[in-house]
Amino acid sequence: MSIQISNQKKNKNIEKIKWIFILINFILCILIHCYFNKINLFIRISLIIFLISCTIAILIYTKKGKAILAYINASKSEMQKIIWPKYKETLYTTFIIIFVTIFMSLLLWGLDSIIFRLIAFIISLRL
Repeated sequence: MSIQISNQKKNKNIEKIKWIFILINFILCILIHCYFNKINLFIRISLIIFLISCTIAILIYTKKGKAILAYINASKSEMQKIIWPKYKETLYTTFIIIFVTIFMSLLLWGLDSIIFRLIAFIISLRL
């Protein structure tokens, strides 16, 4: 029982160390970008890319990183299950939407005109 508790504490400490290294790498990326302007741009970008890839590598081995990877893999498999419409279906749907939009706008314009004239007639009766 105490072995399990010590293993859990050890795992928590390792996770904390990983997150500290991730934070340090991001801070180093920002510092390199801001304060080392005189260094060649290619070297600066190479160093930043190296630090970001090390950060991603460390992130993959954390619990949250593994959860993010599982989510990405599940999203990929769900994207493959989607049945995308064919060109003709998309075109016909677009034409239907355009037709319905034009029809509804004309209908609302007509109703607005009728209501406007009705209100104008009612107001003219009062005077």
